[in-house]
Amino acid sequence: METKIRKIGNSSGVVISKSILVASKISDQDKVRISVDNGRIVIEKSRNPREGWEERFLVAREAEETFFPENLSSKFDKEEWTWE
Repeated sequence: METKIRKIGNSSGVVISKSILVASKISDQDKVRISVDNGRIVIEKSRNPREGWEERFLVAREAEETFFPENLSSKFDKEEWTWE
């Protein structure tokens, strides 16, 4: 598809066709990020920064429970360590 850059106030814009939005899985209600990559304008759907947090916290909690068992004392702690 070819289109034209249009003047919008002090800025410029591009009209994106519905077929392009559908193919890119972006709706007219979505927030997007616009960046430049090697001279190309890249438009991509913004991600919710908290997306997937619950799953990541569950994985971290499981890892913590195996990494930090409740009883960390050793034979040295029980028999040889003393406070002076």
